Amino acid sequence: MTRTTFSDADEFADALNGVTGRYVPTRRAVGDWWVETTPLGRLTVQRVQIGGGATFAGACEPGRLSVGVPTCDPVDIRIDGHALDQRSMLVLHNGRSFTSSSPNVSAWAGVSVPIDYEDLDSGVHETVLALDGGHTRSDPTRIATLRAFMMSVFDRAQEGAFEDPAALKAATSQAISCVTRVLETSAPLTDRHVGRPQFSRARVIGRALELIEASAGQALFIDDLCRTTQVSERTLRNIFQEYFGVGPMRLLKVRQLREIRAALLAADVQHDTVTRVASRFGVWDFSLFARNYKALYGESPSETLRRPIHFGEHRRDLSWVECASRIFVEEPAAHPEPEAGVSSIAS
Repeated sequence: MTRTTFSDADEFADALNGVTGRYVPTRRAVGDWWVETTPLGRLTVQRVQIGGGATFAGACEPGRLSVGVPTCDPVDIRIDGHALDQRSMLVLHNGRSFTSSSPNVSAWAGVSVPIDYEDLDSGVHETVLALDGGHTRSDPTRIATLRAFMMSVFDRAQEGAFEDPAALKAATSQAISCVTRVLETSAPLTDRHVGRPQFSRARVIGRALELIEASAGQALFIDDLCRTTQVSERTLRNIFQEYFGVGPMRLLKVRQLREIRAALLAADVQHDTVTRVASRFGVWDFSLFARNYKALYGESPSETLRRPIHFGEHRRDLSWVECASRIFVEEPAAHPEPEAGVSSIAS
């Protein structure tokens, strides 16, 4: 068993087992971002803590079945725009995409299983396909049993229990049994749309993300997004709140700060200045920028500029916007709508 604590959201996301994607911190971290992993043969049991408010966009790894349950109070967590409760869990199958968000520290435990695992019977595959994946509800007693089993795995791993082949085989068998039993009582969410007119939230988000992605490094305003999506500011804000836990302007601001941070980490401290770097991203009020930056990252922009370059924090191979665009731009028809219409959500 290994636990690793991360200072970078991208490195944290890369350490997740069974899913691929990216986090955007939306509030300053108040706890550690850590991942703890215990392999059980071809299965992997993992628990994680997201150390502050954040939004995630990504997908299940191809060839895997991943089941996750919150190990914190789920009331503030949303999956694919749906609020969680004590009956909630996350079921992902073979590349299925999803979004998640929480304004606070959140924690999960999950198990990832190869789809071709010999002890998974055909009924499990049929159940998962019928669920479609993402936020799913099941019997709370069976969810609690699965959660308790995963917590016990980490306790026993610390004791070295799974170095014994017989103990490892027994734990693997129990993992499959717990997953099978919780899936047996699982059911997909039933959407209830409230308000008129009815329209596709996925299409609205997709259009907004296309504009955001095409405007990297440029200033964007709420009017730009409203014109592109052809919805009001209130509607756009509510939709973004449903799926990402923050409004579009907050997300744009966080995106701008993250781009500037990447540029500062990659800058030549002998020739570049914070003002010169930030100006390239449309910053003109530098005192406000500095306050916002420190509120999110816990250090001043000048402190970031003076830090040694850390490859993980400024690589640009995959961004949150790119991950989210794959969900809402490339495959919007596969993305579920939330239970209640945007008109029922408070501003």
